[in-house]
Amino acid sequence: MRVVALVHWYVPYHNAGSETMLHTLLRALADAGHEAHVVTTSQAEGEPEYDHQGVTVHRAGPLGTVPELLDRLAPAALVTHHQETPHATQYGRTRGVPVVQIIHNEMHHTRVWLHKRPALVVFNTLWIQRECARYRVPGIVVHPPISPDEHATTPGELVTLVNLNAHKGGEILYQLAERMPDVAFAGVIGGHGEQVIRWDVPNVEIIPHTAAMRRDVWARTRVLLMPSVYESYGMAAIEAMCSGIPVIAAPTPGLVESLSWSGTFAVRDDLDAWVSAIRSLLLPDRWVAASAAALERVAELDPRPELDAWVSAVERLEGEGRGHGVRNRR
Repeated sequence: MRVVALVHWYVPYHNAGSETMLHTLLRALADAGHEAHVVTTSQAEGEPEYDHQGVTVHRAGPLGTVPELLDRLAPAALVTHHQETPHATQYGRTRGVPVVQIIHNEMHHTRVWLHKRPALVVFNTLWIQRECARYRVPGIVVHPPISPDEHATTPGELVTLVNLNAHKGGEILYQLAERMPDVAFAGVIGGHGEQVIRWDVPNVEIIPHTAAMRRDVWARTRVLLMPSVYESYGMAAIEAMCSGIPVIAAPTPGLVESLSWSGTFAVRDDLDAWVSAIRSLLLPDRWVAASAAALERVAELDPRPELDAWVSAVERLEGEGRGHGVRNRR
């Protein structure tokens, strides 16, 4: 079965949570013996066609228009998310190809396309599935799949924030560092959003955007900060916890679902609470206990059953588009 994803960007050049989750889903299909392809619409980086961990990526533009590429690939199912959802939906309706929509948030611009009745909806959390229940679409929940083997390392010594845009807490990082000059902080340049970068706070190290998070970030991190305005799930938190790195987070619905009992929560704007939580987790005994809790929570989030359910759900779509002028290939 040939499955194609129509998206704006893709890994390894863009490594935000949506892209890494999609890549893991496509890798699961490839591991099950299916062909996994991606057509990108806005990505300038990379060769016109390249392979990444078993997924073949085609850049629209150098290789032709989006419809031309999709027609040549003749997908049995078309996967999409974010701003490419309307284009994938239109292509699926005109060519008779079942469309799979991945839902990473419950915002209006995401939910509106559920009215078009995709063949399958993949919700990234239970709380977003509940928020979208009134649409009554065929759907499954696949929490962003994270394999501990791909992230686990020996933690370092920094108190780290990943993604320096304001909504992720870029400004809060510097405020905390100024209050705690004896603590070494780090800010990792993110893959999306305008980054808040300051060079005048001596105990904050700026780490460039990287696809090698285990080496460049987790191996240097002692505690992860997530004072986010919004997180539908919080993949970075779980990736960090694969190394036993404790997480302090704002209590967004997504972070409450992902971290559950193992997280330390602080109201985003209560800087005193963040300072107190950081000081507590830097105490050796407290860190050891929180690290053990993080590892236990990661074990609870074994992604394999949900990935198996994903593969089975996509396989059931094969043949739904036949008879509509599209030749689906195995």
